[in-house]
Amino acid sequence: MTHVAQEFEAGGFWSCRGVNTWVLVAVTLGFGIALGADILYEIISDDEFPVSLAAAGLFSTVCIVLLWVCVTYAAVAAVVALIVALFVDGVAYSVSLALLVTGLTAQAATRTFRLSTLAAMVLWAGLMGLSMEDPLTGTLTFLGVTVLLLGAYGIGGAFRHVTTARLQSRRDLQEAENRHREAVTAERRAIARDLHDIVAHDITLIAMQSRAAQLKGTLGAYEQAIQAIGDSSRVALKDLRRMLALLQEDDDDTAGGSEDELSIATGCDVFAQRLRLLGFRVSVEVEGDLQAVSPSVSSALYRILQECTTNIAKYAAGGAQCTIALRVEDDCVHLQVANAVAGAQQEGESWSSSGAGLQGVRDRAGAFGGTVSAGMDDQGRWLVDVRNMRRA
Repeated sequence: MTHVAQEFEAGGFWSCRGVNTWVLVAVTLGFGIALGADILYEIISDDEFPVSLAAAGLFSTVCIVLLWVCVTYAAVAAVVALIVALFVDGVAYSVSLALLVTGLTAQAATRTFRLSTLAAMVLWAGLMGLSMEDPLTGTLTFLGVTVLLLGAYGIGGAFRHVTTARLQSRRDLQEAENRHREAVTAERRAIARDLHDIVAHDITLIAMQSRAAQLKGTLGAYEQAIQAIGDSSRVALKDLRRMLALLQEDDDDTAGGSEDELSIATGCDVFAQRLRLLGFRVSVEVEGDLQAVSPSVSSALYRILQECTTNIAKYAAGGAQCTIALRVEDDCVHLQVANAVAGAQQEGESWSSSGAGLQGVRDRAGAFGGTVSAGMDDQGRWLVDVRNMRRA
């Protein structure tokens, strides 16, 4: 989770936040009133227009305008304007400018800059006190202005904390919404992947069984196909019910099925037998202790093997030799599925492919740190090689 305060403080010496428009309006009006009061007082007391005060006030007005652009630039200009103000009469507008700039830098500038500004303003207050003829008045003025400066700094700091908290809450909410969207997207992909594994595999077996029965054209072949189709249909229905039960958060243990039904040990037996019923010659090689494989990894391997055997049923040469090799090591699991590929599809057979199956294999393996490679090996077989999946 990102922190707004840390990002802001890391922005650099001159970086600053924008100030609320209404605050700037109030500051501009307040300073204008203070400057006007000083000029009016000088006119009344001296019976003449204070040109030097008006000129210094005009320069200070530029500082106020800069606040609308960048607080840090305005603060530097304000320090210059306050030094100029030491040589003209006009305590009200100069003190007002110092307080406003100190408070706004405390609210909108980084730590180094706002502390530097506070130090410059306290130093200016000391110079203003020294410039007065009466030492006592100068001391009291210095102490009073310093207290006001610290108060303005504290108020600005409070506004800064409130702003940071609001921005952090907005950032946290945005990140939470992003995480929610990502979780929903990942869940949709997982559901789509499971539906693909279930439907594509069993529908492929049903289609292959019916095709094989048509090619043989014997009563025995039709009876065998009907039996296999019925088994595949029941398995598909059971898998769909299991998925629906999980989506509905059904607490019925029988609805979700046992973990053994989706274990890789069961998968090696079931999928090998289904390929044999389609006429393929299948060899299964298992090394290592399958009981050491966690249920989640075993289930992922089951679905991976299901997709690989579905592709064998679709694309492998009729009666081809297929190999399923599973090896469990100390900390990882490897699965290899290989088969001979048909040189040309038989007439009437056409299988479309979206690539979703192989992508699903990569996603499932990647979830447990595994990698997947697929392609022709040096023996001319199609090989899907899943390596280095975490055992638990």
